[in-house]
Amino acid sequence: MNQRLRKAAIIAAIAIASTAATMGLSQFRFFELLKLKAQDVHFVLRGTRPVHNIVLIGVDEETLNNLPEPSLFWQKHYADAITAAADAGAKVFVFDEAFSIPVAEYEKDNPPHLDSDLAGAFTAALDKMPIVCAFVAEAMGAQRDKQFAVPLNLAASALGMSAMANLTDDHDAFVRRQVLIESPGTGSDAEPPKRSMALRAAEKYLGVDAEFRGGDLYLGNRRIPVDAERQLTINFAGPPGTIPRVSLYQFLQAAQNRDIATLRKWVEGKVVMLGPYNIEDRHNTPFYTLLAGTKYTTPGVEVHANTLNTLLTGDFLQPVPDWARALGLLLAATASVAMAASFAASQTAIWSLLALVLSLGATHVLFLLGWLFPSSEVLIAFSLALLGGVIFRFATAERKSTFFRSAVALFVGKQVAQSLDVSQTISLTGKRRTVTILFTDIRGFTAFCESKDPEVVVELLNVYMQTMVSIIVKYAGHVNKFIGDGILAVFSDDDEGASPGDHAFRAVACATEMVITPAGDFRTGAGIHSGEVVIGNVGSSDKMEFTVLGDTVNLASRLESLNKEQKTRLLLSQETREMSGHGIDTVYIGEVPVRGKTEPMKLYTVKSLTEAA
Repeated sequence: MNQRLRKAAIIAAIAIASTAATMGLSQFRFFELLKLKAQDVHFVLRGTRPVHNIVLIGVDEETLNNLPEPSLFWQKHYADAITAAADAGAKVFVFDEAFSIPVAEYEKDNPPHLDSDLAGAFTAALDKMPIVCAFVAEAMGAQRDKQFAVPLNLAASALGMSAMANLTDDHDAFVRRQVLIESPGTGSDAEPPKRSMALRAAEKYLGVDAEFRGGDLYLGNRRIPVDAERQLTINFAGPPGTIPRVSLYQFLQAAQNRDIATLRKWVEGKVVMLGPYNIEDRHNTPFYTLLAGTKYTTPGVEVHANTLNTLLTGDFLQPVPDWARALGLLLAATASVAMAASFAASQTAIWSLLALVLSLGATHVLFLLGWLFPSSEVLIAFSLALLGGVIFRFATAERKSTFFRSAVALFVGKQVAQSLDVSQTISLTGKRRTVTILFTDIRGFTAFCESKDPEVVVELLNVYMQTMVSIIVKYAGHVNKFIGDGILAVFSDDDEGASPGDHAFRAVACATEMVITPAGDFRTGAGIHSGEVVIGNVGSSDKMEFTVLGDTVNLASRLESLNKEQKTRLLLSQETREMSGHGIDTVYIGEVPVRGKTEPMKLYTVKSLTEAA
């Protein structure tokens, strides 16, 4: 597998793993709540939408402060509100006030028959508008005992106008969904499943009943996207106060003054929902803020109104299919890891931020189109993939760094490689050092090459060089360059493991071993001289070379070439002999003229080499 395919495979593996991990984490409570909170952000970003066909009649502080009776005995006021709404042309009336027991025994100081009067108003208004009444399970169960029977509940139940008033809380006590209908019973004699107030009101407003078809819930020809628990995600129109509202007290005042024009302006052709709008029955919704106070939470009646508005407008919110969710997360993760693995750190930060913003923006566009794509999961998948990409990038960079460090060491030597690694700079600079230069050459190499195939020559030469370089490395020398069949090596105090001033000794010992070591058909000659050199980078910004310069280098080369004339294999200068100490026995060759020197040079060879000869 080539490098590109390998990189692509690793990127794909990281993206798939990040996607799978994200989808797996969504099963945990924390991440589930994070998904819900992120979903709430879409509502805040989208803002408020107008609601035209619903109005609330709120039992608010103004009503509580102005109606003289305790709210337990407001049946007459509710009856007046129902009658006034019917006369003003309301299309549907939803009564979000439940009565669990009759008030007859508490009517000593109040007009008699309050419960029956309210039931009578309910029955009388049905000819003009449907009236949906809140259903309380305990109250309906108590109807079997006539002592606790509430006439309104009996009438609403008998006429099929009672509905569930319950709200559905998520794990964080926020209301985002609403159960619309009970599970349908089986058999021909099964009772119709009970509806929520919002669904029953929508049925009456549209003149069609909801029904199950093939397991799906339909309202007329419109499919309602509900989950397995028959819950609808509420598309809230806005924060508390978005649904138009009038105080129950003001409504009653207009009715008492027979201000039909105002009443019609408020309710004509609309669904009227009457319920508490004070400090009680408040709920957290997606438009909840961190600010404290009841005005930042939504009354239950307004939550029902938002559910109803969702049903009437058809602006449903439904989760994207699982395959689309997985594909979207995979695309986001792939983009993230690809950028992390391909760009430099600064570019990765910029492009990753841009890609993340675009990805989250795409989830918001889907939200506006009615599809819920969990933006929190996009963020998690993106982050996991980014982390994986960064780890891959660093691992790859480390491998590349090791490779190029090895390559530098191979071509210019370990010492140079270490120096570059420490300085982190490459410049045309040099420094003066006292070193020992070793120059070797193969005796008769030119003649040898004339009779051999070039491939054979190269192969043999590589074997020879491998042997010679290993000896130089053994003595901590630095191979500076190969010059044809020759080797230029430098020994200095900067060599790894060197002792101060031992470079001459090491160079002589190294050269001695090199010239006596068998290397196929090749014989080695060596020249050694110690002195000051300039060592550093020479060339240009486009091409430079690490080398040593100076007369010391030239003399070492010329000493090597004198071996043939002196019938020796190794020659060293007096400077090298003196610097090497007494650890090596040498033989004085004599004073020999050397090109480039005005005075003859005293030359020496290693005694053991003359004895071996």
